[in-house]
Amino acid sequence: MKKFKEAFSLVGNDATVLGGKFLHLRCCAHIINLIAKGGLHDLKDNVEAIRNGVQYVRASSKRLEAFEQKVESGKMTRGSLSLDCKTRWNSTYLMLTRALKFRLAFDRMKAEDKLYNDYFCETVEGKKRIGPPSEDNWDEIERLVRFLVIFYNSTLVVSASSTVSSYNCYNEIVTIERNLLPLSTNSDLKLSLKAEAMRDKFNKYWDGSKKLNKMLIIASVFDPRNKMKFANLCFDILYGKDSAKSKELTKAVKEVLENLFDEYNASSSSQSQTASSSQSGQESQGDLYQKMDFESDIEYQRVDTMYNELVNENCFQDASSELELYLKEKVETPKANQLGIKFDVLGWWRINSPKYPILASIAKDVLAMQVSSVASKSAFSNSNRILDPFRSCLTHYMIAQMLAEIELQDSLEKEFESLCKL
Repeated sequence: MKKFKEAFSLVGNDATVLGGKFLHLRCCAHIINLIAKGGLHDLKDNVEAIRNGVQYVRASSKRLEAFEQKVESGKMTRGSLSLDCKTRWNSTYLMLTRALKFRLAFDRMKAEDKLYNDYFCETVEGKKRIGPPSEDNWDEIERLVRFLVIFYNSTLVVSASSTVSSYNCYNEIVTIERNLLPLSTNSDLKLSLKAEAMRDKFNKYWDGSKKLNKMLIIASVFDPRNKMKFANLCFDILYGKDSAKSKELTKAVKEVLENLFDEYNASSSSQSQTASSSQSGQESQGDLYQKMDFESDIEYQRVDTMYNELVNENCFQDASSELELYLKEKVETPKANQLGIKFDVLGWWRINSPKYPILASIAKDVLAMQVSSVASKSAFSNSNRILDPFRSCLTHYMIAQMLAEIELQDSLEKEFESLCKL
């Protein structure tokens, strides 16, 4: 990123927005992935025991029938068991949540099915299979799943590939932090220790709003349903209402907004001047033809033309009020949400661009930010998945490799930190 900014600075001062200060945006999906996988890794034996149980049931139709009999006798709601992909924590989460619903059926299999118990006596690569799932295994997984749902739902939001998601990202980050705080002080010691470990990982990358790229907060401001009111609420929740930290962050975000507005406004002004100078010849000829329509030398000038010229001259002088007007106006409370229709943020800015021309230009760029590299990869691969399976496999390989590199870097940093403590 440093070399990237240096190269672009040679192009010109306006090659990057705000001098490239906010150019580095961490992949939100990867960070959530690292936090969640850290929690799963610490309980890998518990996860493996349940995975082996699911794998046994799904291995043949006879085993599945035997399992369904236990489900029916236990008067449980019937449903399918999903087997996870070990490299995708969200699929592991789905497997665990589904398996927990059939905990009683697995317990009955353990108590009544000899073949089920024999399966766990077999060795794989010289090691005995872990399982069958014990009461402790189930309790540990149930404790973990209680807050993995936070990360799962957030992953769905930030990994969206067909819609913009940058304006929702800060909401997910604050939601994660807000829920980890009480969990880390929970009376359940094991749960609190697990939440504390995840919170440490969270703080390593985001640390509230200290290490957070403020463009993610800015993106939430460009949701007309939020504006600064949502950001202020988040600051108050995290740091206390009217606290010094909350006020400091509010001031910092407004300062970035004003700097953004000034930069886009200056760029728009220069473009407008260039366009007006290129059209001056045509306008002068038009005036000439207009005068030539009259036999006398009396000048002809329309009042509406005078007004348009006045507006064009003063629009940039009053442009600073455009940002103030947007922030002071009431937030949007669309009735469409009550009907189950998703609010179209981009559509709102398209409709209101005549009212907020400069802000609409900023919104177009800010809302287009890719908060997840996985989302951008899948956006290019989805349409070609069926027609070009090789390209799809290659894309998934690239994503897997990227995740592996980030995880390796994370482990190296962890090792370095432990050495520093020594």
